[in-house]
Amino acid sequence: FQYFFFIVMMAYVSRVASTLPSLSLLLPRSHTSLLQIKSLPSTHSKVQCCFASQYSILSISGIAQRRLTTVSAEASSEQRRDIKRRPRIERPPTQQNRQYSTKSPKLEKPEVIFSNNHVLVVNKPAGWKSQPGDGGGGNNNSHGGPDPKCLLTYLKSQSLGGGSQKDFISPTHRLDQPCTGVLIFAKNGKAASRVQVAWSKRKVKKCYWVVVEGSSSDSRGGGRGGGKMDGLEVLRSRSIPLSGGGNNRRSNTYKLSALLKSNSGGKGRNARGGGRSSNNNAGGSVTVKPLPPNISPDDIADNNSNGRVCHIEWNHLLRLPSKASSSSTRHLLSATTDTGAKHQVRALLALAGGAPIAGDLRYGNNNHKNNAHQQHYNDQGRQQGRVDGPLPDGSVALHARDVFLPTVSLGGMEFLKDEPFVASVPKRWREFFGVCEDDVRGLS
Repeated sequence: FQYFFFIVMMAYVSRVASTLPSLSLLLPRSHTSLLQIKSLPSTHSKVQCCFASQYSILSISGIAQRRLTTVSAEASSEQRRDIKRRPRIERPPTQQNRQYSTKSPKLEKPEVIFSNNHVLVVNKPAGWKSQPGDGGGGNNNSHGGPDPKCLLTYLKSQSLGGGSQKDFISPTHRLDQPCTGVLIFAKNGKAASRVQVAWSKRKVKKCYWVVVEGSSSDSRGGGRGGGKMDGLEVLRSRSIPLSGGGNNRRSNTYKLSALLKSNSGGKGRNARGGGRSSNNNAGGSVTVKPLPPNISPDDIADNNSNGRVCHIEWNHLLRLPSKASSSSTRHLLSATTDTGAKHQVRALLALAGGAPIAGDLRYGNNNHKNNAHQQHYNDQGRQQGRVDGPLPDGSVALHARDVFLPTVSLGGMEFLKDEPFVASVPKRWREFFGVCEDDVRGLS
């Protein structure tokens, strides 16, 4: 039986050896053992040789198994080398691992006009939000980090505030994000309180410089050229001239009044005089309605169901060079107000005055949804002007030229009684309107 088993195993080994060259090299050793078995005289000797041959077969099987393992290992090593040689495929990161940039956008850095231990006064460039929430939203960007366009956050990061940590900065008023000019921040509680009192009592004077444009047909104006009127002509026809008793500047000044009401129902600003806003209505528009006929603005209650009575006093400063691409003439005006009503200057000039500010698509675009508010004027044949289009940087040509705080008393700041804080006009106005600070420094 053992001899028969040995013959079967040798046949199996021979078959396997035909497929594995390394194993066939060891086959002669087993073949020699088989010849020895046939030549042995006794059964006992055959049995011993059979066991020896089985041991040889087992040895051959072990060697074959080790050889197969070695071949498999070599193949795995070759595969690993192939993987290393392959170019690395960059896969997009998952939503959880994606890193967002926290760098500030390319905004012009604000210029510090004045700073001491009481106040910080800066010239705000276009694009900066005055404080968290301006223009809608909170103080975070879409990815949850600090808003890189918030001016208040930026000033704190530059350690320009008050207190031991140089981080106490309190806004005392605001400017719309696309606008420029003077912004005053308080650096301690006393300064914040006193400036706020001045705002609430309407003791703060703000002077804006604006570039107006637009032309319209106004049945009340009787304009030249087939009813078409320049924006300045329309504005004059809708304003009341102020007599100045020999004062040239005052005799050139006009007053424009209207009812102004917030659309979203939020108060937006302090009911009496502006100052810091409650951000509930930071991103909304306002509605402008004409005053009732034959009634003086002074005879109307400051706040009523139809809105708040607002005024601006304006005078013409300069006619700006015209561009071939522009369909209307542009003028530089100064506009003053003693209140801080939301969008007061922008809305009154465009909707009540018919002379929108350059770049102001919110109130100076006839196709904009907010222009349904102009229907009050259209019913009387008083149409608004229209801006040529947006400015290249998306700004609105409203510049807070100066802020005057004559009643605010702070240590070491006696000059406040006589001198306002003044901000130079934006540098890009040279590109947009052909005018720079040197051209307008003597105007007032």
